[in-house]
Amino acid sequence: MLKASLIIKNLLTDLSPRQKEFLEERFGLNDGQKKTLQELGDRHKITRERVRQIESEALKIAFQNFKKSDGVKFVDISKNHLKSLGGVRKEDDFVNDLKYVTGDNSLNKSQLKVLFAVAGNPIFYNEDENFHGFWYLDRNFLKKADNFVGKSAKFFSSKKEDLISKNKLGDFLAQFVKSYGIKEPVALNYLAVSKKFGVNPYNDFGLSHWEEINPKTARSKAYLILKKNTKPLHFRDIADVINKTGFDKKPVYAQTIHNELIKDPRFVLVGRGIYTLKEHGYFPGTAKDVIRKILKDKGPLQQKQILELVAQQRFLKENTILLNLQNRKQFKRLQDGRYHLA
Repeated sequence: MLKASLIIKNLLTDLSPRQKEFLEERFGLNDGQKKTLQELGDRHKITRERVRQIESEALKIAFQNFKKSDGVKFVDISKNHLKSLGGVRKEDDFVNDLKYVTGDNSLNKSQLKVLFAVAGNPIFYNEDENFHGFWYLDRNFLKKADNFVGKSAKFFSSKKEDLISKNKLGDFLAQFVKSYGIKEPVALNYLAVSKKFGVNPYNDFGLSHWEEINPKTARSKAYLILKKNTKPLHFRDIADVINKTGFDKKPVYAQTIHNELIKDPRFVLVGRGIYTLKEHGYFPGTAKDVIRKILKDKGPLQQKQILELVAQQRFLKENTILLNLQNRKQFKRLQDGRYHLA
């Protein structure tokens, strides 16, 4: 087992108290909180540049100890693992990988950063608007990952329904990576570092700006819930599912859901407070509207047939449907007992 904390302890052996303090504080070795040059400068009443100089000197001294330590083996193992994944790896994933590979379950981000800073490689890419924080070997791997992400975004942009409703990620990925010439684990790794892609609570993969992948409003969350649950749900149940699914920490209230769904044409009210999606084959309107559409589409029907077809669209009592059929301005009963549009 390679213990990062012991390796780092040996690296810092020959540092002066101030050098050791600055290195520990700059990388957050003690509390996980990385201090800025300005914070350390203000504390010691020196300039930011002077803090940077002391940090640089400390890294050079630590490097001399590094060359004679297990740190070389640790970094070599890390680099080989990184190379096997295509030369890049999301920060959290890389830490978890190396816990397993090195046998050091206490390994953390701060330790990894100071070890790699002393060694000079791998290199850390700070989180920005396009990427999560990740480690990479060199600019060639960085360019390759960036290029793959860009082409993937274009490829998947027209595949929303297949990804969300039919779970065809595996099929598409196999097709795409074959043409690109890389292995699927590497492809998934490249996509993981990008903020262009995401996974929703149902483990559906897609572009982050898709409503089904990153629902931000109560209405968007309700839409995803109903899309994944093909049967209609009461608005109170929809609110409960949203809160239990854990989209975020912000609670959703039942009345908010009801207010949002009733004004969106994508949602169809099929019973008292019960909603479903129009895209699931339900048509909007009152009981009378539903009967009219059925008769328009199917032609004259017997009463029993109408009751069965309306029941597929609405949660209504049989008497309510029969009462609507008595509306002579809307419906006509033929001599053979069938009903048709008036």
